[in-house]
Amino acid sequence: MAFTGTRPAPTHVVAHLSDPHLIARGGLLAGRIDTEHQLRQALARVEASQERVDALVISGDLADSGDPEAYALLRTIVDPVVERLGCALVLTGGNHDERRSMARTLFVVDSDAPHDTVTDVRGLRIIAIDTAVPGYHHGGLSDEQYAWLTRELADPAEHGTVLVMHHAPITYRSPVMQLLDFDDVHRLRAVLEGTDVRAVLSGHLHVTSFGTMGRVPVFVAGGVSYVDDVGAPRELLMGVDGPQSWNLVEVHTDQVVGTVVPIEQHQTWPALTEAVMAFMETVPEEDRREVFSRKRT
Repeated sequence: MAFTGTRPAPTHVVAHLSDPHLIARGGLLAGRIDTEHQLRQALARVEASQERVDALVISGDLADSGDPEAYALLRTIVDPVVERLGCALVLTGGNHDERRSMARTLFVVDSDAPHDTVTDVRGLRIIAIDTAVPGYHHGGLSDEQYAWLTRELADPAEHGTVLVMHHAPITYRSPVMQLLDFDDVHRLRAVLEGTDVRAVLSGHLHVTSFGTMGRVPVFVAGGVSYVDDVGAPRELLMGVDGPQSWNLVEVHTDQVVGTVVPIEQHQTWPALTEAVMAFMETVPEEDRREVFSRKRT
């Protein structure tokens, strides 16, 4: 039985991944994490969801050390998935990326300038802006980038805009990671105020987190490679292998919804028995809410 739902389907679906920290030639991150396997597993879950994905977004730290072979590996892994999904691919750099190496391999551009892009997906504008500060791990934007972003947002898009940036413009609990924050949240907030930006997609923190920047929701995707152990004392910065995930971002006409998807396939079971499903088949659609929702004592 296929339930039609009581609300309209989203206009757009975005699969948001972050921080794969790819290492080529079989290297292990921190001597522990097979980053190639992690990314392949995450993308397999994206495809297994059978969602109609409009855009695959990977929000930075694509490679762990800016190695050209890692960027080539990224293309080898990601491009076939994008082709099968028939979706747009949106990439942005992070503090572990090196701009020239990334640009040469991924964008066929020999430049160390920020690679800021605009992608139109059936009227949804996705702007990716590079928040990496050359030579540092904290994030920020140049005056030129702020001016460019202001110009791009001057005219609204049909379905609004999603902004992709590696450094999350929200406050994170870790005092260590706060040293590596985005450096001018107030200025960015002023640029976005009154525009059609409906959500910000970020990474960097290696943990799923949500917040707001003014009226704009911020969705931070948990790391594909490893995750910060939020259960540890906030003064520590402890990595953990296990709860890696990506975010399913659904854009509706009146709201944006984010859902966390673990990249590991856990054991599942039917939440509704075959008997219940068979019975619901006999219920007229207009009566299903009453029948399904009513408590029975």
